[in-house]
Amino acid sequence: FAKNIRTFILALVLALAVWISAVTSDDPDEVRVYPGAIKVEKVGQDSSLIITSEIPDTVEVTLRAPRSVWEQLTALERSVQATLDLTGLSAGEHTVDIQIRYLVRPVQFVLANPASVTVILEPNATRILTLDPSLSGKPAVGYQAGDVTLDPKEIVISGPQSIVNQAAQA
Repeated sequence: FAKNIRTFILALVLALAVWISAVTSDDPDEVRVYPGAIKVEKVGQDSSLIITSEIPDTVEVTLRAPRSVWEQLTALERSVQATLDLTGLSAGEHTVDIQIRYLVRPVQFVLANPASVTVILEPNATRILTLDPSLSGKPAVGYQAGDVTLDPKEIVISGPQSIVNQAAQA
């Protein structure tokens, strides 16, 4: 046995190579774009912050998988998922990678379009504005304009701090 150990190891390597070749030729890997856009889920957003930048609703993903796995990927609903994790982000501008998960294996991630997103988070602000009545035009013939009364006399607005601060009157 000791004299032929090199021959045994060579035979084992060759047998393994033949087996791998046979398996991959029967079910070859294919690189394809996942059919249909994948909805991007936002998770971990602080409830006191508001997203003010444009976030894409969907992402296009390119994957590498054996042909038989592609059949499973396309048959199962939500077999590929995209997540935008905003956990721990404070107010300001952040670049966040889109995370791709797949429920079927073996799959290799190749490319996502877009791969990352610039997210602008602003604090949620609330402000009370007094209503100022404004009449325009003239009443129709035979009618007369009376005094204006408002109920309620104030309104509450809320939204991203930069936009709420721009409100001057209501």
